Amino acid sequence: MEKTPAHFRAAHPLLFIASILMGSLVFASVFMEPYYSISRSESVGLLIATLLILQLCIAHPSASFYQGIIVLLILFCWGILLFFITQEKNLLHLPYPEKFILFCRNAIIAKLNATLVSKEANGFAQALLLGVKSDLNKEILKAYTQLGIIHIVAISGMHLEIIFKNVTAITQWLPRKKIFIFLELVIVLASVWTYTLMAFASPSIVRACVFFCIYFMGKYLDANSFTLNAIAAGILLLLLFDVKSIQHIGLQLSYAAVVGIHLFYPLFKKMMPMQHPTLVILWSNFCITLSAQLTTLPILVFHFHQLASLVIVSNFIMVPLSSLLLYALALLVLTPPIAGLPFIIGQIIEKYIIGMNKAISYLYSTPLNNSISLSFSRDQVLVFYLALLLLYRWLYTKRASNLLYLAGLFCCYTIIKLFSQG
Repeated sequence: MEKTPAHFRAAHPLLFIASILMGSLVFASVFMEPYYSISRSESVGLLIATLLILQLCIAHPSASFYQGIIVLLILFCWGILLFFITQEKNLLHLPYPEKFILFCRNAIIAKLNATLVSKEANGFAQALLLGVKSDLNKEILKAYTQLGIIHIVAISGMHLEIIFKNVTAITQWLPRKKIFIFLELVIVLASVWTYTLMAFASPSIVRACVFFCIYFMGKYLDANSFTLNAIAAGILLLLLFDVKSIQHIGLQLSYAAVVGIHLFYPLFKKMMPMQHPTLVILWSNFCITLSAQLTTLPILVFHFHQLASLVIVSNFIMVPLSSLLLYALALLVLTPPIAGLPFIIGQIIEKYIIGMNKAISYLYSTPLNNSISLSFSRDQVLVFYLALLLLYRWLYTKRASNLLYLAGLFCCYTIIKLFSQG
């Protein structure tokens, strides 16, 4: 984060645009949707007229003092307009190359069937690699869900990161000329989108794919890299394809986790500098887990009204193990059938999956694993995130005034709750 609010706003314009548009969509869905069927055309016409008037005002020479407020109003109106015109049909739609995708997916499934004999290991590998959950053991799936690590089985950015790193490691040997740099861009984007479609284009992997594409295209154009700006750009693109996805818990959890890792992970990692390589890996893994859990906790509690007691422990252990398994599965898929080498790798992976699932079953059955009943209202979620923002500002700036604001926030909220109950 930049040191001054002005620098931060200048570096993250898309973040503010996405925030205002999402706020207007939430406003429209809460306060205006009941009147949608009554006055849709009139509402859309009024909003278009309002946008034209505001844009004329902002173009007027004497309006410089009010330009900031007018821009906010324009974006807010655009968000409401987007809500109305996408009720029946999304703005954009992409064709699906079904034959090519089915060919690639069936080839990978055939490779897994030929090398992974165990039904449990085979079903888990297909779920982890392609999102095919039809043969996944239901008890194992329940254990992953109860421990709060079901995201491991879901196709997500972790899968695309592996593809991204390996493809770029190959393409970096190309000459650094414009034509070859453009070829690298095409190869990377084609690889990422091919895998995304092979995994049934689930919302979680589409979000990750959009983020990686924006990041790599910005890198190709030599643009400055700001993670929050790239995240906001991804949200804006997704809203064009499916406005209602903003209400999906998967989108909320995905972006909450990414933002939490981006903001808190560097700060937590600096608190305890490590020298030993093993300790560095363990501490980094713990910091990533804690950062993601901090920002996703209120959403989980608000929707599910409970929290797994071993959620941090299970994520700390299983996320790196599942990442290692993904690398092994990628190696298995790419290994040519020479001297039975794929079968040998498959047997190793099979034992690894069975051992990992046994560890999950042990964690699930241990007495320490209990569901903690919690309940957050909407205002409590808002207060939690405001408190988290103040905590972040204190950790980042080291200014004690943020702790004072944090204490004031809790005092005000407590007083309001006391009077409301009375």
